[in-house]
Amino acid sequence: MDKNKMKTVAALGLCVGVLAVIVWSQIERPHRDVAAEPAQFKMVAQELVGFMASGDSSAVQYLNAVVELYAVVQADDGTRASFEGGVVAAWDTLQPHRPLDPGELLRVKGRVTGYDDLFEEVRMDGLVLVHDPDAGL
Repeated sequence: MDKNKMKTVAALGLCVGVLAVIVWSQIERPHRDVAAEPAQFKMVAQELVGFMASGDSSAVQYLNAVVELYAVVQADDGTRASFEGGVVAAWDTLQPHRPLDPGELLRVKGRVTGYDDLFEEVRMDGLVLVHDPDAGL
């Protein structure tokens, strides 16, 4: 093998190695701990739905942000909770939580993942209880 071919093979090997490290670092990203993050915004569920439904540039600031909600529980199946006003949130699987009863007024927080135009709902994940009057939190 001449020197040019060896340089080309070495450069390709280096590029493949760098690409493999980038892909691995994206796959092995640590879980985002929403429970430990401070809320960037505090509001009621209807307010958040109004901002997200507007679809203008102001809605972008809420995407991927941790939001604390003062919300009334509509339903809870242990995996997802829905709140009056149009917010549906998936529970944080690493944090324990109790089943919620419909009609309870709670402070919760989670990460906003988007707005569903079809169902007119704000979607969240990483949901945790901030203040639970029944548990003394």
